[in-house]
Amino acid sequence: MIGVTSRFKTTTRMERLTPAEEQVMLRLWQLQKASVKEIQELYKDPKPAYNTTSTIVRILERKKFIKHRAVGRGYIYAPKVTREKYREYLLKHLITNYYDNSKEGLVSDL
Repeated sequence: MIGVTSRFKTTTRMERLTPAEEQVMLRLWQLQKASVKEIQELYKDPKPAYNTTSTIVRILERKKFIKHRAVGRGYIYAPKVTREKYREYLLKHLITNYYDNSKEGLVSDL
């Protein structure tokens, strides 16, 4: 996890997403705001079960990657973490853990 400290907040930590969580986030970043059903509709067949997608959405909310607002009897979800911030986190994780903090090492492997 990468910690970020500012004058006003103590520490915010970002966690690496599981593959299933990442798939939900990719769809939510694409849509910007969506219900669970709208997220699920972007999957190719065979689509995951509605309950599975809903559970992953709740986990992502608990991890503070997404937020929700009530609309009628349901919820609309939106990303709290941008795709760019998560990509930055992943690159830092990759460089730190697989390239001994060497950006040059990463670039030479491309």
